[in-house]
Amino acid sequence: REQEDNIKSLQMDSQWTKHLKLYAKTLCEAHQIPDKTLMDFINICNVFYMLIDIKAHLIKSEVAQKSTQFQTLQEVLRGKDFEASLHTCLVACMLSPNLTAYVTDTQQHIMEFISEHPDMFKVLAAVLDDAELKGILGKLVMKSLASIRSTLKSQLVMSIVKKTCIIDVMKVLARSSSSMETEVSHWNQVAFLHRCLQIFLIRTSDHHITSLDACYMACLLPMLKSDMHAKIQQDMGKDLDDPEEQTQEGNREGHGDGIGDICVTAATEDLDGSFFNDTTPLEDDADSPIDGEDSNTDGVNDLDNDDSGFGLNGKLVQFNRQKFWNYVDYMLALLRDTSHKATNSKEDYKKEINRYVM
Repeated sequence: REQEDNIKSLQMDSQWTKHLKLYAKTLCEAHQIPDKTLMDFINICNVFYMLIDIKAHLIKSEVAQKSTQFQTLQEVLRGKDFEASLHTCLVACMLSPNLTAYVTDTQQHIMEFISEHPDMFKVLAAVLDDAELKGILGKLVMKSLASIRSTLKSQLVMSIVKKTCIIDVMKVLARSSSSMETEVSHWNQVAFLHRCLQIFLIRTSDHHITSLDACYMACLLPMLKSDMHAKIQQDMGKDLDDPEEQTQEGNREGHGDGIGDICVTAATEDLDGSFFNDTTPLEDDADSPIDGEDSNTDGVNDLDNDDSGFGLNGKLVQFNRQKFWNYVDYMLALLRDTSHKATNSKEDYKKEINRYVM
């Protein structure tokens, strides 16, 4: 009974309704808006119902606003300007001398980095808060990374074929990242990729891209496992371990191909064979299937001293022509694992990594 009385006390009588309608009409005229909606609202005549009506309209407005914001952000993400800006930032990421993988979980790590530094990539927080928009961004990142890897590999192949300097290669790549500044650490990282590609082409291209003589250099020796060492030695008809042959090869490298001491400090010049012959399985280096045909590396971590992964001596093929970046990731992972075992502190570990790559 008391509750019913309270409800009735919130029911407006005809006098109050008339008064509110007069006030509403004055407001509508002052703001030059139609009065029908406001009059219908007053006709509810119950404060409880009116409050619910207000809340319903607020929710409707919020939903419409979110929908508009979603469409706007979706258009931004799919716009050419944002895609170009994102690509520029990702080029800088992929050229970083601190990069530890080019395919293995790379998209996931990049997305985590974007989430931590959205301003750097000009990504609004609302994009990262929405699962669908974040998914669109993830696909853009995946597409851009694939394009960057393709360009980087093409430039490295061109460098091998035309015997151009690593510094020149780096300058070309840096120009696509708003002319980012490069230094020796960048050059050495690219030099490491250059040597990986030389080994890769020697085995997978059947020399249809360039000759064995053009691909092979004495500085590759520390990076060769025994199966590749024997294969190259057989194909070239030379004793690769002969000091005289190595001296002649070193002289040719320094004068002919633009990748001598003047152009770049060899990323592998101090390596010994034990680094590439380590057989301990690597952990946490499984590829994610997000990067297409280059992402499957099952069995790679089980490669032994005599297996470079190229299918020599009856072994399974792990690295075919489409899996150059998987080969690079394997080499980098092996480098990290070996450096970790060879050192006892983080500082020494970093120095060991830098000695090989940077």
